[in-house]
Amino acid sequence: MNRMTLGAAGLALAGAIGAPELATAQDQERIGAFRYWSAFTSNGPQGKICWAATKPSDKDFTGSNRGDVFLMISVYPDTGVDTEVSILSGYPYDESRTVQAKIGSQNFSFFAVKDGAWLETRNEERQIVTAMRRGAKATVTGYAEGGGRSTDTFSLLGFTKAYEAAKKACGV
Repeated sequence: MNRMTLGAAGLALAGAIGAPELATAQDQERIGAFRYWSAFTSNGPQGKICWAATKPSDKDFTGSNRGDVFLMISVYPDTGVDTEVSILSGYPYDESRTVQAKIGSQNFSFFAVKDGAWLETRNEERQIVTAMRRGAKATVTGYAEGGGRSTDTFSLLGFTKAYEAAKKACGV
């Protein structure tokens, strides 16, 4: 699991929901809003971080409590990571099960750690970005530790512009 993603996720939460306790204005900059997506940048301990994030347009969760939910794509130029797609579920995932994302007719399997999910390979990252650029929505299904299931639908309208803004802000 990439620790920088968790930091970026916290910053995205702060930017998207305005939670000043997670990050201050000095910690991050919202560089644009693009339909359902927003782009951000920040300087962290390991260098500059840029990302695009969105909240679900529709949520269904059969478990108990749930926090904020995001689909994100992050760029870490100082460490050579130009694309990292992640999902924040708002609850602890059952780590023995994969998280499934469907975009159009394509399916993607993410591995889960705590309340986050990531793809295994750079090839999968490239494939999902292509699907996200072409698609209208992403449907993500995950399973909660201790029972429960979530199905979240994310609009992809604005994804391409938000992702390009994040990449440009990080010089990628």
